Amino acid sequence: MTNALRTRAIRAALDTTDSAAIVTAAAATGLTIYRALHPRPAETRITAALAAGTLAALIADRTTYRVLAPLRRRFAAEHHGLVRDAVPAPTPEQLSADLIADAAQRAASGAVRLDYGRGSLTKPENWAGAADGTATCEITATAHLLSVPRPSDRDGYSSRSYLLVQDGGQPTPVHSIGDLVVLLDHAEKQPADLDETGDPWAAIGQDLAIAELLPTKTTTGDTGQDDDDHDIDQEAEAHAAGQL
Repeated sequence: MTNALRTRAIRAALDTTDSAAIVTAAAATGLTIYRALHPRPAETRITAALAAGTLAALIADRTTYRVLAPLRRRFAAEHHGLVRDAVPAPTPEQLSADLIADAAQRAASGAVRLDYGRGSLTKPENWAGAADGTATCEITATAHLLSVPRPSDRDGYSSRSYLLVQDGGQPTPVHSIGDLVVLLDHAEKQPADLDETGDPWAAIGQDLAIAELLPTKTTTGDTGQDDDDHDIDQEAEAHAAGQL
């Protein structure tokens, strides 16, 4: 028999002994209590028996663990047959990678307060963490959402701020997914080709030489008003000459 088979057999025997001791202790204690309370109602006897049996199982498990521990260590058979693989010690590089993954996970978790529907902003795979604890979520070619940790006294980087960063613009705080949609929509609908009056149709009229679309220029004098003044002057002159 090879060492692996011998270790497996010993582990199975120890596990069987452990389980048998627990079941025996629980059954014996429960049955004893049930019989001892025969004058009581059946519901009371069953409840007491189950409680006593559970307590006895816990005590037996702890006792057998201590009794069999030396044998398990000697034959490299851990408790209940669970052999754990060796875990390498953390390195600075591994801790840095863990920090980046942690930043992305925290950004996604914190984004739940932006989107209670748990949409795409709450998915860790959509976030790219950084070593300083920040994380970014790319939205468009020119805009991304930035998650910035806000240290607190008790829970470290548990609280985060979210900012929309667009090329050529200042970061804008975002408090909900509605804010984000409005900001992105506003960025896509910036006015273009406006003339000095702010009228897009006038700009089109200038480009196409369409006079009807051009704004009417207001002059300092009004032609109609000048004609009326001229008629009034002629009437005054006629009165002065005695013709009227």
